[in-house]
Amino acid sequence: MRKHKPGYWGQASALLLAATAGAEPVDPAHHWPLPPAVLEERLSTEDFEVLEVTGGVGGVTGAKKLRIRMAEDNHEIAVKWKPAPPGDADGWNNAPRKEIAAYEIQKWFLEPGDYVVPTIVARCLHTDHHDPIETARAPTIEDTQCVLGALVIWIDAVSVPDDLYDSGRFRNEPLYARHLADFNLLTYLIDHDDGRKGNFLVSEHEQQRRIFSVDNGVTFGTRLKNFLVPNWDRIRVPALRKQSIERLREVTDEHYEALGVLVEMQADHTGVLKPVAPGKNTDPKKGARVQPGSIQFGLEKDEIEAIRRRIDRILGQVDSGKIPTF
Repeated sequence: MRKHKPGYWGQASALLLAATAGAEPVDPAHHWPLPPAVLEERLSTEDFEVLEVTGGVGGVTGAKKLRIRMAEDNHEIAVKWKPAPPGDADGWNNAPRKEIAAYEIQKWFLEPGDYVVPTIVARCLHTDHHDPIETARAPTIEDTQCVLGALVIWIDAVSVPDDLYDSGRFRNEPLYARHLADFNLLTYLIDHDDGRKGNFLVSEHEQQRRIFSVDNGVTFGTRLKNFLVPNWDRIRVPALRKQSIERLREVTDEHYEALGVLVEMQADHTGVLKPVAPGKNTDPKKGARVQPGSIQFGLEKDEIEAIRRRIDRILGQVDSGKIPTF
């Protein structure tokens, strides 16, 4: 943690506090095609038609950009489809459970208009319906007839930044500081260890420069870490938003327990895995719990305890004055 000059935030905090105290979250429709809660429901369960496939957007993970048409109202949405690894649907750089956990943890302290992680759901596409995306892909899990993966909205009006962090803007532009601080708080909580260009995007609306973390696979204490780039697994900004910190104080044991079972799916009569209400965690020491015709996944017990420690640490640093708030 870098040290700050005495009085640095004393000079700027009044401006930042006045400008952000009554600020409304940015409308997610600027980047989201529909409200996040609506997308979570529709992308998880509603039938859709694949209209267009663009390959090569996800490196070695096989991710593709799709344009889909929703069956209910013909609404067209751009999404990223990333098939999960076969077997246990859990890889070192392709783990839907970690991507979904990052999406859920941001809800602990952010309103939808401030989300950092794009809306993501687990989805299993029947092998016949998956053919337009990629032919000859076998079912992911035994006793099913579908390809399991992550379906993520494709956010618009964003670009890869040359420099993610500008200390001058952070000091002088309240909304810039707000969004960067919340971004950094989330990447710290999820222990984000891959800061490569392209994993983070920024809004092209310069006056509302939101920041998005679009690849969150190398997180939660992964054994592999990208040492060649500046990572955001620590607090790099000089201050955090007070409202976000206060919301973290409200995190309970129930929040942590819910991370253990983020998704549960069971095969229907056609062999397609469909979401069901999460049940009891069948193995807290494993993140992906696969049985023939079903899957349950979330974070491992040790990963959850590490999040608890990081929250306790950040609250302690705020309370001691080591990390200022605005």
